Amino acid sequence: MKRHLFALLLACAALPVMAAETPAPLPVVVAESELFEIVGRLDAAGLILHVDTAPDNAPVLDASLGLELAGREIQAAFRPAEGDYLVADADWLAPLRQPGEHLLSFTLLAGDEADLLSGELIVDAATPMPAVGWQLSPWLGGGLLAAFGLIGSVWFYRRRRGVQA
Repeated sequence: MKRHLFALLLACAALPVMAAETPAPLPVVVAESELFEIVGRLDAAGLILHVDTAPDNAPVLDASLGLELAGREIQAAFRPAEGDYLVADADWLAPLRQPGEHLLSFTLLAGDEADLLSGELIVDAATPMPAVGWQLSPWLGGGLLAAFGLIGSVWFYRRRRGVQA
């Protein structure tokens, strides 16, 4: 039993428990006018945009939202379930994902109102993190610790009672 307990403790010590990486902040663009406010973030899904009216922050739903980046135009798709707009075209997003400052122009048509807005999206040049093979979850680590404690307690109890393992 001692050998088994010792082997389990060695295995536990050999597990590569790594701290969770802090994710890089997502690039954000903000465009404001007297009528509207647009806030967008660039993530893996694409450029996600939230549009509100400036005076009362009421969401602007199902409007026509066009974007322009370096002379290339695209229409953002309204997503009713999320209440936001999405640009997911990989070709259009490719230059936007490059590090640097990107000037975006927005053309918004909402009902009888129309507005032109601009905003700057700054993408930081993040240093690539080394690849992590795997990470031990806190639940699994806690479960292993509890299992080792239980095995040790049983071993200790049996030794105290005079039962050979």
